[in-house]
Amino acid sequence: MRLLPNFTLRSSVAAQFAPADRFFLRFVPLAPDLPALAQAELALEGLAPFPPAQLYWGCCVSPDRTSALVYAAHRRRFTPEETTAWETAALAVPDLLPLLGAPTSGYGLLIHAGETRLGGAAWTAGAAWPAAVHARDYGAAPTEDNRRAFAAELAAKARLADAPARFVTGTPRARREGDKLIFELADAAGAVVAATTVALADQDALDVRDRAFLDRRRRDRRRGEFIWRLFLAGGAAAALALLLELGAVTFGLLDRALHGRIAAQAPGVEKLETAHGLTSRIDELTHRRLHFFEMLAAINAPRPKSISFNRTGTSGRNTLEIEAQTGSADDVGLYETTLRAMAVLDRVEIRDLRARDGVTTFVLTVAFKPETNAGTGGAP
Repeated sequence: MRLLPNFTLRSSVAAQFAPADRFFLRFVPLAPDLPALAQAELALEGLAPFPPAQLYWGCCVSPDRTSALVYAAHRRRFTPEETTAWETAALAVPDLLPLLGAPTSGYGLLIHAGETRLGGAAWTAGAAWPAAVHARDYGAAPTEDNRRAFAAELAAKARLADAPARFVTGTPRARREGDKLIFELADAAGAVVAATTVALADQDALDVRDRAFLDRRRRDRRRGEFIWRLFLAGGAAAALALLLELGAVTFGLLDRALHGRIAAQAPGVEKLETAHGLTSRIDELTHRRLHFFEMLAAINAPRPKSISFNRTGTSGRNTLEIEAQTGSADDVGLYETTLRAMAVLDRVEIRDLRARDGVTTFVLTVAFKPETNAGTGGAP
């Protein structure tokens, strides 16, 4: 599915239209798979009494590339004043070309009536290419008799007896539409009465000017197109660089503004951090302080009376280390069993168990579970 409209570039072409009556006009057959211009030149060498180097010549290829209209004129038929304008023109072609692509309905003759000339094309029924062309200069405005005689001559060339003739007036012009070249015949109101479309591959064969001159023009045009593309590429690169630079400046300004906002909010953040530190410290002092006496009371409750604590210390926040002695060694094992059964204790260890003179000494290490809350009256 097409998302965007199909835009086709249209532009006018500065073409010079030479009088068709000064040219020798002849249709020649072509091999579609070979270059048309080379075939037309070979055909012209056999048809014209002068070599191509002395002629202004060209050809217009049919849409199916099986035929071409070859037109040629000796260079002396054009004055230097007439050919001076050709040097700056984009094209120089006969003024008959717009009639080659405008068949009449059915069959018949399409004749362009100029101020002193008549030029026409004859069409057979259903044909996409004329059967014959003809052009004549009368030196004055053609009369009605001139028109009838011209139509009869054109019909005889095409072998179309009693073919209807349609006379049109207008000015030839040329324009480009995409890669196609279009020759038109426009009337006084600007309406197109006849048009011929030429494909890109056949456009170089149309021009009647000197081939060496055309080759130089073609090289210059290609060089100019290459330079133009380089200019466009350079412009695009410069635009991209400018865009990136603007982006960098914009991001720099945004970064500066962000740092300004951060600096403006720093005192408030510092106050929040101070308040958070105080809150954490209060929580630490309230819920996570060392509950030494609560822990000592928890393990002292099940202590047998024969066991006495000589020295008590802490290791970390949840561990007590106690040096104790007893006169009954059996009470040490009983005490250890009782402590291990307490749910608040995570670990119970008795080490350095020694007996001397009826007194047994030992070191007791108890670790309370970290999740035990001393606020309820138990160990931490």
